[in-house]
Amino acid sequence: MVLKDKKLSYHGTDRSLLARQGTRGKSRVRAIAVGGSVIMGSVILAGCGTSSPTPSASSKVVTVTFWDGLTGALGNQLQAMVTSFNKTHPNIHVVATYEGSYAGGGAEQEKLLAAIQAHNVPDIAQIEVHSVPVFASVGALMPLTSFVNKSPTDQPQSFVPGMTVSTQYQGTTYAIPFNRSVELIYYNKAMFAAAHLTNPPNTWQQLVQDAKVLTHGTGTTKVFGFSPVADWWPWESAVWSGGGHILSPNLNQAEFDKPAALSVLSMEKALQQNGYGLVESGPEKFSLTTESFITQRVAMDEDSSANIAYVGNQVGTKFPWGTVMMPKDVTRAVPPGGADIAIMEGIPKATAQAAWKFIEWWTSTPQTIRWSEATGYLPLKKAALTDPAYQTFVQQHPQEQAALEEIRYQHQPPASPHYLGVLGYVEIQLSAIFSNNVPVSTAMHQAAQQANTILQAQ
Repeated sequence: MVLKDKKLSYHGTDRSLLARQGTRGKSRVRAIAVGGSVIMGSVILAGCGTSSPTPSASSKVVTVTFWDGLTGALGNQLQAMVTSFNKTHPNIHVVATYEGSYAGGGAEQEKLLAAIQAHNVPDIAQIEVHSVPVFASVGALMPLTSFVNKSPTDQPQSFVPGMTVSTQYQGTTYAIPFNRSVELIYYNKAMFAAAHLTNPPNTWQQLVQDAKVLTHGTGTTKVFGFSPVADWWPWESAVWSGGGHILSPNLNQAEFDKPAALSVLSMEKALQQNGYGLVESGPEKFSLTTESFITQRVAMDEDSSANIAYVGNQVGTKFPWGTVMMPKDVTRAVPPGGADIAIMEGIPKATAQAAWKFIEWWTSTPQTIRWSEATGYLPLKKAALTDPAYQTFVQQHPQEQAALEEIRYQHQPPASPHYLGVLGYVEIQLSAIFSNNVPVSTAMHQAAQQANTILQAQ
């Protein structure tokens, strides 16, 4: 299979932005340092093959190789479920291997890029939700529309509303939801009660006021009202919530430096400048922010719904806590989080059919409930939300409710093959804003100018 002869912009945010350039027939890797950060370049993909053998006529078992990006308890649960599938499907054997983080620019996706160039891809792979256009635009992913149209279970309307916003490119389905999350506000109910605040914030203006009231103490015992994360994922929500746009409708112009797109980000920066907000930095900023909430250094923070189980285990009975949807300003809109699953183009037909059976099984109501309850990721199917057992689970874990309510506010990120490149520039400037005190408008204007160089490149 020969991929479209097209440059693949691939900027990632797995806390390092890598540079990769290739030419047809050979490739080279280079890192470009800019202001202490590293910016990714682009890859020209020539073609791909498959690492899984074509079953012989006498073979009764089809092997499906699966590259995933989950480790620790999440990886263990994934392996347990793959084992269950293999036991109940004797003619199919899925081999799941951890290849590093699935995040854009993470090890799994970097290996996948290299595997495509080397004509030695897995059969299926976990694809970060913002990365589907990157791979689909060069023909690396198998179109799934025909599978979906024939599926008795995986019709678009069977998924929770908003769940499929990241699965298409130019009207064609290339991926299916796999492990999915949304961002939330976590809040300490005991601190809210002590500050005589009866409800968590619904708008950004309310959050700012609450953060000021909740901040108290000095020095090492100071408690900050709010801890935003200087990362592109919550930044997407900030842009949309303020009524702004990230890219123009034709996807060739950055628009995130306009006043509406800067309003929420400016609120967050003002909280930090005035001593009401704690903003962690560095490659561990998400985990540091989570720990600050657990240790009661902050009263509210931004975090993924996938961390609900972890936070619950760590907090235990130390203090009551809850979650609430991301605030709205002009509107409420959040980006999808997590990953989808895709079948790689060029694999044998029998392998693709076996891979699709695995995907249908994974997304089935019993399995998505099992996955959600064990990991904290969102259930994928509508039927799961009305399942009595799952409803009991949510009643026992009320922090899950905000995520379920927020799913419908998922907004499709710009479906540009250059979008991860844009986010790479944004990530650098977010660090400049919160770590180096660069003015919000100055930093985002620079990021927009840099983004336009790749969006408008011929």
